[in-house]
Amino acid sequence: MAQNLIRLTYVSTLRPEISNADIDRLVSRAATFNKGQGITGVLAIDNQRVCQILEGTKEDVEQLFLSIRNDQRHHTVTEIETRAIETSSFEDWGMVRRDMVDMVIYALD
Repeated sequence: MAQNLIRLTYVSTLRPEISNADIDRLVSRAATFNKGQGITGVLAIDNQRVCQILEGTKEDVEQLFLSIRNDQRHHTVTEIETRAIETSSFEDWGMVRRDMVDMVIYALD
């Protein structure tokens, strides 16, 4: 991939009215959109808590994160870390959904 890649990790809390079907639709649309933008990532959900990792160019990821911050389906969006990376860890994943335990295992690996 090109230079200037970053990985941005954040957490948030879903609004109570958001259903699993809503989340599945969101992940499907995000996967298509993100691939078109050269962004990869993973979304982990445990009840109402969300942890997401986004990877791509600094400009693309920051623009997407601004949109995420303004999304009314969740609140308390807290950026955990943003750092430069050499390559994406998620290969072709525009966006996939995983259990929170899987995300923790990935982070410890």
